[in-house]
Formats: sequence, C-alpha cells, structure tokens
Amino acid sequence: MSRLIMFAASMLAAGALLASACGGSSKKIATTTPAASSTAPAKTAAATTAAKTPTAGAASVVPAASTPASTGATSVPAAADTTTTAPPPPPAPAGATFNITQAKALLDAASLKAPDVGPDWTIMTDTPSDNAAAAATDPTAGASFARCGRLAGRLITNSPKDVVSAYLGGTIVSAFSLLTVYSTANGAADCSAEAAVRFQAPGALAKAFGTVFVDPSKVVVKLLDYPKVGDGSFAAALTGDINAAGTVVQLQIVIVGFLKGNTSAVVGVAYAPLTTPSTKELKPFVDLVLQRVGANQ
Repeated sequence: MSRLIMFAASMLAAGALLASACGGSSKKIATTTPAASSTAPAKTAAATTAAKTPTAGAASVVPAASTPASTGATSVPAAADTTTTAPPPPPAPAGATFNITQAKALLDAASLKAPDVGPDWTIMTDTPSDNAAAAATDPTAGASFARCGRLAGRLITNSPKDVVSAYLGGTIVSAFSLLTVYSTANGAADCSAEAAVRFQAPGALAKAFGTVFVDPSKVVVKLLDYPKVGDGSFAAALTGDINAAGTVVQLQIVIVGFLKGNTSAVVGVAYAPLTTPSTKELKPFVDLVLQRVGANQ
C-alpha cells in the first residue's frame, strides 16, 4: 500500500497538468464532474465566470485591418472618394517578451520545491517539458504551441518521507506545481482560454488525471470559493478512489489554477478526503508561487 500511495502521490498531477501544459488553467477552466449517482451533467464554472475572465487570444486583441474600397471599373461614389486613414497598429504584447533561457530561469525560480513544504519532504518527480514532450502527451494542445508561443513547462511533485503516516494522519501526502511559460502574456491567455473550453466537458478534468483514479467518471469535482489569483484563477477539489496494491482507498486533490502575465500555473495538494475540502494547506503554496512568478517576469 505504501508504494502505491507514493505512486499516486507522484502521478496525481502528471496526467491533468501535462495535458493542460498548453496553458495550464485560467479562470474559465473549471469543470464539475457529476457524482456516480447523478444523471444530469453538472454545471461548469466557466459559464458563470466567463464575463470575469480576461479576453484571451491574439485574434481577440489585434483589430482586423480595414479593406480599402475598390476603385476598379466601377466608379466610387463621391462621398466615399476620400483619403483613407490607415488602421492603427496592433497593440504590443503585454509585458516583456521572453526567450527560452528566461523561461527556464523563471521555472527554476518559481516552482514549488520540497524545502518550501517542510523539512522532511523530498522531490519525488521533477519533469521539465519542452514543446515536443508536451505535444507528445497532448497532440491537441500541441497544435497550438506555435501560435501561443509556448516556451517551456515544469512539473515538480513533492511528498513527505512517510507518505502512509501522513495519509492516515490526515495531513497532505503531496504538494505540487506545474508552471508553463510563454513568450508573451497574450500567448499565455490564448492557450489558457483554449484549454478552458476543453475542460468544460463533463468528467474531462478528472479523466485528465490519467491512471490516478480507478474510475474517473465517478470522481466528484467540487468548485471551491477562493480569492482571485493573478490575472484569473479557479479552485477545485477532486475526490475519488485509487488502487493501492489491490486495496481501494480514496484520495482528495485540491488545486488552484491561475494565470499571471506570460505564465500559467497549477498548484495543488493531496490528502485523505475531507467532508468539506479545504484550501487552508494550499494557500501558502499558491501565494509563494504567485509571488515568485511575479518577481521573475
């Protein structure tokens, strides 16, 4: 059981977070998975928060160029025969434009690491993700990398030395972060919005966690109230069964996804399920990663 819980602790982030490596999560990426007994799809948070979510995508921020009136064989009416004012230039991307070296430096400086969590914690997985690796994990997202200017991502999963005792004692068994850096803030918002649409499908968020849960369709996803983080954010708890060496036990994962400038992030913790999921343990890690991201942009 110990080995399987540790495996779950190390893998719980990998499926969903690498699948959303295009943009991580914006405020709109919040899907409620119906419980097993429910027959009607749950309402997604994206529908209720769309008005608050920053407009994303280059297409939405660059005005279309005006097309001059034709002056061919057909005469142009006198009223239209005036000097045409050139359309304004597209707005410059918000913030600095990053290169790959700067992106990797931000990932190293801002990611959540074992010493940030506790003295008896260790890094279980540290997985950098270039565009080729991320596209192999999720070809659909990979098709947008060039458009969005994705540069690099990094997933770090941390766990205590005694995972079983932590689980049985009701304390966190995993704390993780996935950061994805784009060359511009516009690109980060673009791919974040695209990922939001994909994760609106019922059950999509739970299924994206790969093999962590025994049956993703039975995972209960609850949207949580959480103060806005960065340029847009969401919080959710996922509760479902995992297989620990043939013994089925439950795991609860609480995550906050946010967008800050040219960086998308998901920060999360996992523990034995609580009746009322709490973000108390997660908040310090979210605040720390947010501060670091902002300081390195």
